[in-house]
Amino acid sequence: LSQAALLLLRYKRVKEGFPVKLIFWMLGEKTCGIKLPLKMHPQKRRGVFMRALWQGLLSFGLINIPVKMFKATESNDFHLTLLHDACHSPIKYQKHCPVCGQDVKNENIVKGYEYEKGRYVLLTEEELEKAASPRSKTIEILAFIQKGEVPLPYFDDTYYLHPAPGGEKAFSLLGQALKAQNKDAFCRIVLRTKPKLCLVGFSSGVMMLNTIHYASEVRSPEMLGTLPIYQVTAAELELAELLINKLTKPFNPEEYPDTYREAIGELVQRKLSGQEVHVAQKAPEPQVASILEALQKSLEKVEQNVPTNARH
Repeated sequence: LSQAALLLLRYKRVKEGFPVKLIFWMLGEKTCGIKLPLKMHPQKRRGVFMRALWQGLLSFGLINIPVKMFKATESNDFHLTLLHDACHSPIKYQKHCPVCGQDVKNENIVKGYEYEKGRYVLLTEEELEKAASPRSKTIEILAFIQKGEVPLPYFDDTYYLHPAPGGEKAFSLLGQALKAQNKDAFCRIVLRTKPKLCLVGFSSGVMMLNTIHYASEVRSPEMLGTLPIYQVTAAELELAELLINKLTKPFNPEEYPDTYREAIGELVQRKLSGQEVHVAQKAPEPQVASILEALQKSLEKVEQNVPTNARH
């Protein structure tokens, strides 16, 4: 088999669900390589072992619940590798000092904080370690708050919590109590020596932990300035609400796949099989003169193909 055929065979294995990553290149093309993280969708991999990222105790009063923490999301992006167009070898980046005009070894590199342009405070590894929070294996509950009270900009990463052996009953008790009270536990956890604030809540039969940003990390919407208020007509408001109702339906993310990822995957497969690639031109969007006209045209377009599961 040719090199392209072998690569295509490996690509098809990836498409079938094998967690294989490959870097491909097309001979004679001035392109970059692509790592193909083509994994099965997380919801289609039920029963497949998930590796715990953290294991410790969830402190609930005088009760310490042993738990494991798992990442709730994963990245399936295509990662491009920069290659030298002459030989298709990956590009390496050197740590270079522009003042001394030479490459610098790792043992000659120190860390510093730039407090003014071009001026730094040097910090040693020992000083950074002393400033770091001590490694803790406890999710400390600080308070309980009403579910939905934390604004969306505060949310960061999402994790699943699962009871470790011996903690099943207490874990279930906490989950049922949170659900009954419609509340979340406001907690603190240490991840990689850095303290993080987080919310622990129960939703759809699963205990979840969401890390949240500190108040100093969230930008105030007041920075955007005052939003001007425009008067709208009753007809415009009625059409806008009608359009919303027409497009309202249950949340089903499976209906909306990552079209960019699929397009890149198809492009890779065609190039590996030696097919010529043609990209179709997009048709221009129709121009409208007013909001009212735009709403009317939007409704006409929706009514041509109204989903059967839409709610009115």
